[in-house]
Amino acid sequence: MSNRMEYLSKWFSERPQWLQIAATRLLQQSEFTVKDISELTTLCQQDAAGKLSKTSCSIPASAFSPGTAGNLRLCSISDIEGVNALSPKKPLVFGKGNITIVYGNNGSGKSGYVRLLKHVCGAREMATLHCNVYKPGSAVQKACISFEQDGIVKSHTWSGQGICDELNNVDIYDTSFGKVFVSSEDEVSYEPPVLLFFSSLILACEKVASALDAEANRHPSKKPNMPADKKVTPEGIWYESISYKTTAKGIDKHCIFSSSDESEIQTLLQRLAEQAPAEKAKQLRKQKQHIDTLVQDAQKYLEQLSDENIRRIIAAKKKSILKKTAADASANKVFSGSELEGIGSDIWKALWEAARNYSVSTAYKETEYPNVSDGSRCVLCHQTLTQEAKERLISFENFVKGEMQKAASDATKEYETVSQTIEALPTSETLKARIDATSIPQDEFASRVTEFFAQLQARKDQLPEIDSEEAIPDPLLSPKWIEKANAHSKSLDELAAKYDEDAKSDNREEIKKKLNSLQTRKWLSEHRVAIDEEVSRLKLLNQIQKAKKTTNTKAISQKKGELAEVLITDEFVQRFNTEIKAFGASQVKVELVKTKVSKGRVLHKLQLRGASQSGLNDVLSEGENRIVSIAAFLADVTGKGNHAPFVFDDPISSLDQSYEEAVVQRLIELSREKQIIVFTHRLSLLGTVRHFAEKKSIKPDVVSVRSADWGTGEPAPIPLSQSDIKTALNTLMNQRYQDAKKARENGDFELAEILLKSICSDFRTLVERSIENDLLCGVVQRFQRPVHTLKLKDLSKLRGADCNLLDSLMTKYSGFEHSQPEESPVELPKPDDILTDMISLKDWREEYAKRAV
Repeated sequence: MSNRMEYLSKWFSERPQWLQIAATRLLQQSEFTVKDISELTTLCQQDAAGKLSKTSCSIPASAFSPGTAGNLRLCSISDIEGVNALSPKKPLVFGKGNITIVYGNNGSGKSGYVRLLKHVCGAREMATLHCNVYKPGSAVQKACISFEQDGIVKSHTWSGQGICDELNNVDIYDTSFGKVFVSSEDEVSYEPPVLLFFSSLILACEKVASALDAEANRHPSKKPNMPADKKVTPEGIWYESISYKTTAKGIDKHCIFSSSDESEIQTLLQRLAEQAPAEKAKQLRKQKQHIDTLVQDAQKYLEQLSDENIRRIIAAKKKSILKKTAADASANKVFSGSELEGIGSDIWKALWEAARNYSVSTAYKETEYPNVSDGSRCVLCHQTLTQEAKERLISFENFVKGEMQKAASDATKEYETVSQTIEALPTSETLKARIDATSIPQDEFASRVTEFFAQLQARKDQLPEIDSEEAIPDPLLSPKWIEKANAHSKSLDELAAKYDEDAKSDNREEIKKKLNSLQTRKWLSEHRVAIDEEVSRLKLLNQIQKAKKTTNTKAISQKKGELAEVLITDEFVQRFNTEIKAFGASQVKVELVKTKVSKGRVLHKLQLRGASQSGLNDVLSEGENRIVSIAAFLADVTGKGNHAPFVFDDPISSLDQSYEEAVVQRLIELSREKQIIVFTHRLSLLGTVRHFAEKKSIKPDVVSVRSADWGTGEPAPIPLSQSDIKTALNTLMNQRYQDAKKARENGDFELAEILLKSICSDFRTLVERSIENDLLCGVVQRFQRPVHTLKLKDLSKLRGADCNLLDSLMTKYSGFEHSQPEESPVELPKPDDILTDMISLKDWREEYAKRAV
């Protein structure tokens, strides 16, 4: 054994560390919880990611021999809903003893309880657990199982699915078990400690793998389905091939979509839609020209109304005013003695210049102005000029041609020249026409251009009123629409070049491919979040898959199979043969043979020994099949070494009395070590159990179930034929008789009559049982095979009065136990007479029991 343990320890040390930890926990605690599964899932993922500590997990050799599981008892079943027709109002309690008989007639709910236990405890053949088929609607299935584990009372609420881990050691036998070994192969439950260790490891691996699968299933793909036409693009091919290796850089490369990409899509659509690309290019260039002209005008007006130009105009204006003021002052001084006002004013100067023009061009073409020669006349009034008039004209001319006047005149001309640098802005109608000519389809663009030119016009209108630089309004900045217009102009030029290229060559297929590629990238950008989530999901699934690979049970199963070849078959077959012999069925020529080992599971099957025909169902009788299947069941489950209950559903069905007694004695023997619960409809089984249990000083618990108006499975008193006579008689007198009496006192005579008839019928049964058990001292009893001859000596105390009393009671009450003729029904005794008779039977039994032999 030590060499084997060294070999196993060495082999086990080469397993993944998470598995070593799992095995240690299994072997030390003898259980495996949901919390352990969660922890091991994390260990698997860490192991797959290479983050698990490489320290070796030390497992002592003693760990390879786990201790037996603790004591387990089923206590009760309650709160049942939606399970067959079961609808008990009271819990089904299994008692305190180690053997419990649950008795009930056919249809009372026994099989419903067994089916429920099979689903809760995880039996081999569970089948479907139906709701009450006679009640419409799908009721919720639930039940509460109370049990005791190592002296601690616990409960499990079953919610229609799943197995209670703490109850999965409970073994259940019913008719379906016979099909397991007789009709097909089945894995044995018993395993030696070493194999049990490997089974625990396999179970741990399977649970971890199952937990990992469940975790993976909680992350279904939400990856959107891409349209078929987009899958052929480079972007579509990339999308279809994304995996856990896809990087964020790769996602950015294929999923980023900008406004320029959207503009290019629109451009490509326009190019594909255009039938005359050369004409389209000319049209685009014309639009570009209008845009450029509009921008150039805007920039020209912006420059003309700039602060610098306005400062020049203000300076010229100031200079003109200053020079004019000086000239006017000089004129006032020169013409202060004039008889008329306004000499030297602007109006006067205009008149003077007009006179000059007339003189030099018409009146005196060859003479300088003013003509003051002899005989000359005034060009305005045509009178001959006097000497005074000539001197006055000469002084006027000298004033006009003087330096100050000339400076004023020059300054005025300079102001007019500078002011004329600001051209007239286009009218609103002209501006609208020029904006429309750009063909820029944006209302916002038109409004911004119009607003800009309105600002220019307002600045120009303010100019005549500006007299100083401080009064200059805030400067106008180059508007953003000019930048956009220039960009649009550039794009039009590029697009026109592309249309020229389209006109020269047929490149529509290339345009379509490029368009589809851009549209695919747009689709990817719209589903970027889903793509990120899918890549994250695939990375998680990859980690889970790596972790799951470490749960592969192939190596463990191979080792278990090698050991099972040597260890399990002989012990298992020997136990089967022992059980067959104990049942007295050695004449049934059957043998239990191993068929194969699969995944560490040893499979066995029953077959006829030395016969060419191996079909047991075709050769063995129904009773032989039943006794063989019971033997196989007990051989299977008695080798487990635990103290979990056995549950039997009508185990003696189809058995003769010999086999029945053998099975009962075997169950009573098993009850010394573990709880045995038997569901039956046979009173003979109940009597047989009591008989053989009494021999072993064992008192079985008897529970009865019945069908009620609201459903089946309702706990009820045990049948009078099997109940204690004294207890049953006290119940009749102290409870049921009082109920009938109360009904009469309340005026409910119909109910009282029904209750009294029932009391009479049950009382007659008790009289009959008293004859068997008391009068005849239990020498011969129904449902029991033996005759107790040693008790014959007790019959010597029998007297004639005893026979007369019991005979009179039997005669008086037999009519209520058997059917009555309708023409002459048996009259119901008076209530007081019934009570008197019951008291007389009670007193007689007490006296007879004390009577000396």
